[in-house]
Amino acid sequence: MKVTVTTRHINNAQDSEQIKSYALKKSKRIERYVKAEKDPSELRFVLSSEKFRDTAEISITCGNIKAASSVETNDMHTAIDNAVDTIVKQLKKQTEKKIKEKRRTGARTKEDIVETGLPLSTESSESEDIQVHQLPSKPMSVEEASLQLKVSDANFVAFRNSENDLMNVIYLSRRGQKILIEP
Repeated sequence: MKVTVTTRHINNAQDSEQIKSYALKKSKRIERYVKAEKDPSELRFVLSSEKFRDTAEISITCGNIKAASSVETNDMHTAIDNAVDTIVKQLKKQTEKKIKEKRRTGARTKEDIVETGLPLSTESSESEDIQVHQLPSKPMSVEEASLQLKVSDANFVAFRNSENDLMNVIYLSRRGQKILIEP
């Protein structure tokens, strides 16, 4: 991460160096929230002093993350601390937003879906609103399942196929066609 510290209107050179070293020390706190190895990043401090006002302006760019803060107080160290705090808040908010979006749209494997599935036992208090329907134990042919679908008011019928003893599903599409799903 490239860190640039610029001081303006600070008369004493010794104070200027102390303030620069303090800003560099505080930049380590910001670097924790930025992955500099992935994207080139730049952190800029602009520290200025005018009469009784000390101003700290911080801007950071890293890939698609951008944040800026400007704080004006009577003490330069306090201004730097407050500006760093606001930058950290902004970076946290942006990273949390990315994490939430990844969770929302993240790819899930078949095992993940099975692991997070709802429990089917009717004993737990959480599954009171889940209705469990038992499938008939005898296998059906595809023709029998088709007749069952026609007779029932459901949109699909799950059944054990008598020809291959595997679970199959037959359902009505939106166009009214019967579609068979085999594993």
